[in-house]
Amino acid sequence: MGQIVDAAVRFPTVTLTSALVVALGFWLLVLLGRADVRAFDADAPSVIRSLGGTPVAVAASVVIVSAWLASITGTLLMDLVRLTGPGAAAARVALLVLSVLVAWPVARRCAASFVRLLPGSPRLYRRAAASGTPYDPGSSRARG
Repeated sequence: MGQIVDAAVRFPTVTLTSALVVALGFWLLVLLGRADVRAFDADAPSVIRSLGGTPVAVAASVVIVSAWLASITGTLLMDLVRLTGPGAAAARVALLVLSVLVAWPVARRCAASFVRLLPGSPRLYRRAAASGTPYDPGSSRARG
């Protein structure tokens, strides 16, 4: 446990740790009813909005958590290899970039799964229309 905490407060993971703390604070405000999950949707760039209707806060949180986990893993692996000097510095910068690049496809896959679970999903309506049956959000066929 101490190794994980140590890795979380060292570069590059510390940048993602601070983002994770901000995201957790936001979700605490949502739970307390002081913020809305879709508060950032209108201001989001089109890249974020391309995640199939997933709220921006959800997509950003998934990216942050995925990147943080990838960065923690990479930092712990780099500790095992015991890199030092300029090579270690370059590897840590590369790890930060790689962590975010790995997190983006994870967020896209999670968003696709999330959208399928939402009531009123366009995919569910298309499937119901294609089969000729009316859409029933409570049915087991609508969830598949």
